[in-house]
Amino acid sequence: MPEAMDPVDLRLLDALQRDASQRLEDLGRLVGLVPSSVHDRLRRLEREEKLRRWTVQLDHEALGHQVLAFIGVRADRPCSQMMKDLTGLSAIEECHSVAGELSMLLKVRVTDTPALLDLVERLRQIPGVIGTESTVVLKTQLDRPVPLLPPAAPARKGARR
Repeated sequence: MPEAMDPVDLRLLDALQRDASQRLEDLGRLVGLVPSSVHDRLRRLEREEKLRRWTVQLDHEALGHQVLAFIGVRADRPCSQMMKDLTGLSAIEECHSVAGELSMLLKVRVTDTPALLDLVERLRQIPGVIGTESTVVLKTQLDRPVPLLPPAAPARKGARR
């Protein structure tokens, strides 16, 4: 049975969300543990699938993926039956089953708008897809991790330090 997460686990995960390249020694100083204890906790969090993967954040535009878009898919088949076809399309970064008129919402990255058109046409050829709606992102205004810790209380006026 998975262990409950304590404040130390939450502080570790919060720190890693902001910068996963931190050394065990630095994380240990942050939470008051020796590096070997930090390592043990991180491995436990991985085993319990609370920490799923370690990643890097890429500059997609610098790598040639100039267009970020969301594609809503309407389907007359269950999403699970279309996953094999969808996983074969490397431009799809995320695929979410959603409630409402759409069946799925796809986050995609492509080189340019002709590549987006090609991707949409390929999606429409998948058995069960009955329609798509594309939204091109002009600029990402906010992209951040979900905070795991409550915000720090603001310092009171006149409080001693």
